[in-house]
Amino acid sequence: MSHTPRDPIGQRLKTISMLTRQIGRKIGESLGVNVTDMAALEHLLNNGPMTPGQLAEHLKVTTAAATQIVDRLERAGHVARERRTHDRRKVCVVPVAASLDRAFAQLAPMIDGLDAVIAPLSSGERQIIERFLDQVVDVYGAVAGLPSSPASPPHC
Repeated sequence: MSHTPRDPIGQRLKTISMLTRQIGRKIGESLGVNVTDMAALEHLLNNGPMTPGQLAEHLKVTTAAATQIVDRLERAGHVARERRTHDRRKVCVVPVAASLDRAFAQLAPMIDGLDAVIAPLSSGERQIIERFLDQVVDVYGAVAGLPSSPASPPHC
């Protein structure tokens, strides 16, 4: 069995996957974080504040390892620990706005470029592409072991 997709669409999906990883590494390098810390930061950016335990669950690491990740991200100025007013015992990990701005500044050219590609699509073209991408996301999610309908993100 070949590891290279034969179909041109499969080849393009493989290229997108590779480029996505490269972009993540590039952003991580610019922020001064390793791959694991970047995964944690990305999860916080996408889902909002959460406890170290919730972060550990998502990253599939121990709570002790998640605490070390949060320590490194906090020292680098990417996250802050905040106590909740309704329960002072609960500590939430919150992304720092300046770090968000730095990450999104690097993503802006890609987002703008994709917007320019998407904008002229007709309604019919959009429906076909959306359906296809939904199926691709389902395949990726199944391989990653994620539920088919994602649970609501944890809230801190």
